[in-house]
Amino acid sequence: MDVELSEILDTLCEYAPFIDLKDEPILQDMVKDIEITYLRAGEWAIAPEARNQTLFFIRSGAIEAKNKNGKLLRRMHEGDVFGSSSLLRGGRSSHTMMALEDSLLYRIPARWFIQFYSEFDSFSDFFELSREVRLKTAMDNQSSDLSLMTCPVHSLLRRPPITASHDVDIKTAANIMSNERVSSLLITENNSLVGILTDRDLRNRVVAKGLPLDVRVDMIMTQNPVTVDAGDFASEAVLKMMATNIHHLPVVKNGRPFGVISTGDLVQRESHGSVYVISDIFKQEDVEGLVAISQKMDHIFTQLVNADANTQMIGNAMSHIGVAFVKRLLQLAERELGPPPIPYCFLALGSQAREEQTISTDQDNALILHDRYDKALHGDYFRELSDYVCKNLDRCGYPLCTGDIMAMNPRWRIPLSEWKKTFAEWIEKPKAEALLHVSIFFDLRGIYGDKTLARQLNSYIRELAKENKGFLSALARNANQRTPPLGFFRQFVLDGEGKQSRTFNLKSRGIAPIADLVRVHALALGSNKLNTFERLEDIEEAGIMPDGRARDLILALEMIGMVRIKNQKNQIEEDESPNNNVNPETLSEFERRHLRDAFNIVSRQQEFLKYRYPGKG
Repeated sequence: MDVELSEILDTLCEYAPFIDLKDEPILQDMVKDIEITYLRAGEWAIAPEARNQTLFFIRSGAIEAKNKNGKLLRRMHEGDVFGSSSLLRGGRSSHTMMALEDSLLYRIPARWFIQFYSEFDSFSDFFELSREVRLKTAMDNQSSDLSLMTCPVHSLLRRPPITASHDVDIKTAANIMSNERVSSLLITENNSLVGILTDRDLRNRVVAKGLPLDVRVDMIMTQNPVTVDAGDFASEAVLKMMATNIHHLPVVKNGRPFGVISTGDLVQRESHGSVYVISDIFKQEDVEGLVAISQKMDHIFTQLVNADANTQMIGNAMSHIGVAFVKRLLQLAERELGPPPIPYCFLALGSQAREEQTISTDQDNALILHDRYDKALHGDYFRELSDYVCKNLDRCGYPLCTGDIMAMNPRWRIPLSEWKKTFAEWIEKPKAEALLHVSIFFDLRGIYGDKTLARQLNSYIRELAKENKGFLSALARNANQRTPPLGFFRQFVLDGEGKQSRTFNLKSRGIAPIADLVRVHALALGSNKLNTFERLEDIEEAGIMPDGRARDLILALEMIGMVRIKNQKNQIEEDESPNNNVNPETLSEFERRHLRDAFNIVSRQQEFLKYRYPGKG
């Protein structure tokens, strides 16, 4: 196969439904029949009333699907396929497809689609429930059983687990995988899961290293793999696969192997581009590749919202993606600058550390250096490293922090001992400037490098803060500075300016007040959690709040968060830059009523702070 055809094949096999067919020789024959088409923005892929005999794969660009009445159905981007519905109806198409921007398409003849549809279950399963139907169902019915939030993992499984004993040799394991036509094999010992073997393991750990085939499989398998319980929601599987950048996730039931789900299984269910984007990020060899991926973030965000993911899942997903950009930039920086001269830890701060990011966010980060740090010897390296990461994050859609809270600021690039002194001063002498930093710096997570440095700092902060009542009182007063936008008679108080004059800010007047007051309780409790939802669970268990109040705040946070992200989705679909401002006149009566209830809950809990942490005003 020549280089061009090989490149086409490799590209197709990165995406469903072709990813599950990558080892099928017939796929190489199909690639030879593919035609490449370039469309300029505004040109038809499938024109009105036209018959279609092609399955289209989007190599680059964007395609817009509309019904006969001109209503927008969906927008498709790189890696999406379309045209299957008309092929299943003999070529009759009820939708039009137009290039939204200059696009490069692979045209796969209908005969190949029909053949694959008939011969391969994974291929036909992908198209059985069309993406149009999935999207419409997710938007129309929030309790849809198609949602990853309500879909149990076991419902995604298509066959019993394929297993092998830990003491079989590599050749036997490979034969099992080949005969069963699977790309992963669960390895067991006494019926308990001890490892997983994948096609990638065979390539990288056997073929690439020239290992003999009589070596035992437990010498090359991934030991103690990440797992998910059969009864968990599929959303849990998504988050685990994104967080660990894996493509096969063993499913267990009562501690025993129950099956395997792959990224392809999840994409078939919800078509979440976020499942693949982290893997794509780590494949990029330069900043330009990362910038290209960052341009898909609006699309990924709207997919998550349309699929009825809740705010916690969306925050997790967007934060994991943001962290992946940081990690890959650090890897590229180290490749350019050489290995670090001393250990360091790159910190995510604020909403990224809490795993509560949405689509509209700037960067907040810092660097912990090992106490062996010598500015004369090591200063230039870490300055260049931080500049590289922060400036290129800006190119990737994470704007530079207007408050200069970034690792490229030498004030926030210091050794562990200096970080401890800084936090000790903030806690023991809580002046105005220190309290301004609390909402960002007291939520910190180590995301790259020597993470023990971050754990040591977090442990130090927890121990110091929970014993300092004066600090907690000052923190409580500060948390009450940002109040919900409710006036007399439960009327919304508008605080926007200029074009936003009829709006209020859901982040600063809703999300942030909850995060601030929950942080006070979490520090007082000594909780090691960072996510606001998880902190509230610790607070509820500890009984710090009156019965039911922590649960009320969870519901309030979810309500405010959902209005926020749906408003951002609508802004994106209207080609506006997403922000946190919402015009109450654009909300439904349901949303307005429940927002008022949520804001009242926040106000009552801010009053409780005054009682719980009294101090001098």
